[in-house]
Parts: sequence; structure tokens; C-alpha cells
Amino acid sequence: MVTTRLRAAAGMPGSAVIVPSALTACGSSSSDAADPAATDPATPASSPTSPATDPVKPAGGPMLSAQGFSFHAPQGWADVTDRAETGVLLSAAHLTDEQPLMINVRRVSPGAQTKAGAQARAGAMLKGAGATRIQVLPDTSVAGFPASHLSGTQTLRGTHYELDVYYVRTPTAGWSLSFATNEFTTPERRAAMLESVLQTCHWDKA
Repeated sequence: MVTTRLRAAAGMPGSAVIVPSALTACGSSSSDAADPAATDPATPASSPTSPATDPVKPAGGPMLSAQGFSFHAPQGWADVTDRAETGVLLSAAHLTDEQPLMINVRRVSPGAQTKAGAQARAGAMLKGAGATRIQVLPDTSVAGFPASHLSGTQTLRGTHYELDVYYVRTPTAGWSLSFATNEFTTPERRAAMLESVLQTCHWDKA
């Protein structure tokens, strides 16, 4: 499922979500772990005069790869695949706080090959994670492949997580990219973080 149950090990909450495993937080309202530019000292802080159309830069953290697929996590994150639940291909997290941001990747073969099928599988992942307020968002593309995007809210140990699942349809498999961010992550930072990671996704073989 997109959001696999986060494991309690290493301070990671147990969550059946996309990222928390991921999808894949900040421990306080002042935390900027989800802001791709926040950890880059070469990137000036945004100001009231900055245009809203400033392009999001690709994530510059560690690269994770497996089975011909790779992506970069944001700066300051770590590869925690070795602590991920069975079935999770890749997992990254920002673990400096008690409520980690997570990204989980799963590969399913054969995968859903239609928009309706992809949305159904992403929705099932969110429901399996106990998510509520599930929304079907506009489709997008990831590395040139069609992707269905659904989101939902998960409550875990008193903390609300926003779960985003992208179900990417490639010719040979379905790939779920799950992101989990906590209640302290602003919608703007969440969107920027997701976009920065998606820009780095790459398949050597789909």
C-alpha cells in the first residue's frame, strides 16, 4: 500500500500510510524539513517580494535506487530502507524529530494500467492506512509516465499526517510513491517537497 505502517523502530511511528514506513516530519511549527530550499544554504530565504511562480528545485539529498528506479530525497533526509516494512522497495525519512516525514516506494507487477485502476489502488492504500477525507487530485506525470494522485489524512498517536500517494503506471509495473507529512507542514511546503522529489524520479527500465 502507498502508506505502509510506519515502524516504531528508530523513533518512526507505525503507520499504514504511503510514506510512513512512507510516505514519507517536522516536530514543531517552526520546522522546515519539508521545504526543499530550507536546508540549502546557497538558496536565499523566500521574501514577500518573491514571485509565486519561482520554480521548485529538484531535491538534492541522498539518491535511493532499486530495480531500475531511482529518486533523490530532500537534503537532510536519510535512506531508511533497511528499516522499512516488507514489501517496501525504497524508504527515506527525515528523522530529526519525533514525527518524521516519510517517503515509501513500492513496485507491483502486474500493475494497474488504466486511470481508474490506478486510482482504485491508490485509494485502497489510503483506506488501508486508516486515512479519512480521501481526495482524488488531478492526474500528473512522473518522469514521463502517467500518475494518479490521491491524498488523505491519517491520525496517529495524536498527530495528523497528510498522506499523498502517486500511483505511476509504467509499461511493465505499477509504482506507488507515498509521502507522509505532519500537521506542522504548510500546504506550500508540502507541495514544494513533493514536486522537488518527483522531479528526480528516473527509470532506467520501466
